[in-house]
Amino acid sequence: MLLNASTGEGPVVRPKSHPSMGLLARGPLCFLLFILPLTCVMGAAAQQTSESPDPPMSRTEEITSAETAKAQHLQALQMPRGEKDFVEIENKVINPLFMPPNGLGAALGGLPTGGGFSLGPQYVRRDLFRDNLVSDTYVVGSTKLWWRGQTSLEAPSLLDGHLSLRGDAAYEDAASVFFYGEGPESSESGKSNFRREFTTAHFEGAVHLSGNRLVFGYRPGGLLVHIGPGRLSDPDPTTTLYSATEVPGLAQQPEFITGTGFVRLDFTKPGFSNPSGFRLQAENTQFWDKTYHAYSLDLLNTQAEYYFTFANGMRTLALRAGNETAFVQGNNQVPFYLQPTLGGPNDLRGYDRYRFYGNGSSVLTAEYRWSVAETVEMAIFADGGNVYQRPGLIGVRDARGDGGIGFRIKNKDATFMRFDLGVSPEGVHVWFVFNPVFGLLHQSF
Repeated sequence: MLLNASTGEGPVVRPKSHPSMGLLARGPLCFLLFILPLTCVMGAAAQQTSESPDPPMSRTEEITSAETAKAQHLQALQMPRGEKDFVEIENKVINPLFMPPNGLGAALGGLPTGGGFSLGPQYVRRDLFRDNLVSDTYVVGSTKLWWRGQTSLEAPSLLDGHLSLRGDAAYEDAASVFFYGEGPESSESGKSNFRREFTTAHFEGAVHLSGNRLVFGYRPGGLLVHIGPGRLSDPDPTTTLYSATEVPGLAQQPEFITGTGFVRLDFTKPGFSNPSGFRLQAENTQFWDKTYHAYSLDLLNTQAEYYFTFANGMRTLALRAGNETAFVQGNNQVPFYLQPTLGGPNDLRGYDRYRFYGNGSSVLTAEYRWSVAETVEMAIFADGGNVYQRPGLIGVRDARGDGGIGFRIKNKDATFMRFDLGVSPEGVHVWFVFNPVFGLLHQSF
């Protein structure tokens, strides 16, 4: 406190300055820097509080959203590497070589069972008469010196696919066909071999309905036969081991006029590796002996197949029942080279080829198949069947059976190769063939 001496007035007091007031007086900019961030934070919080949250998605909306997201990243299904390689080989090698669209190619197979591996040249034209006529000529031979040559002309799709016409002529030389004697009691010790030459000509007309589910037609033709000693020295020739009185037709081979009526019903559906459903076939061939009038006959051949698939088509139970019976009138006889037979890769796979001869035969087959891949299949099978001398003797009295395992290479439409191992009381037999065990009825005549 200071006293003013000159005036005599009371003391004069000077106020002290406060530190905070000095800061505000000196720094308005600092105040703004403090207030602005605080205002922004409070505004954002208020805005977030004012916005209502999205409602939760329903289960249906979640599934739809997931499917939409997945659809944006879909990729084409790729074949397994092994299947892709097989398809590439099939398209680049097998089809151009063995199924040429036009021109020269190679024929694989075509001989009856027992002929061995067969191969030969083939010439095909599929473009005749504006692609309405197919010409096919081939000659195949095997390491066993079996031969077959055939030429044919076919109009496969007339009247919008409802009619097909075909004409063919062929010569076949089976140099060593096995013969064990007639009947179910024939012995392995009676094994022999004979040479069988067939010269044939046919004309066929067929009607196709319901997308080929029903096919029926007629096939007239002719057959010339020659029988001689087989080319093998072991076993003995049939003409040496058996007499003409024991074996009908051994010494006499007539000229035949033939006529075959046939019908096929196919109610199968394509599958992953095998079809599903059933298929029925029947054909009756009449043989008119124009030389001796002693060997005329009717040969009725029937077959039923059923395929039951499961496990998304990866497993198949395949069943087959077949019967072939010869009927004669009066004193006519069935020549042994036209008799039904059992044994080999297509029926009793645990027995040798042509093991049983008779005037009739029946066979039952069951296979359990599973796909290793789309082009590779394994199978466990069982076969049973018998032959008989009269239609009334059909039954299971003299039945023979076998079982085994198989390995196949195939596509969805056909079997390309088949390896089967069959076991029976007469031993183990291994078959390596290029045809399915079930298929269309086929005869060399």
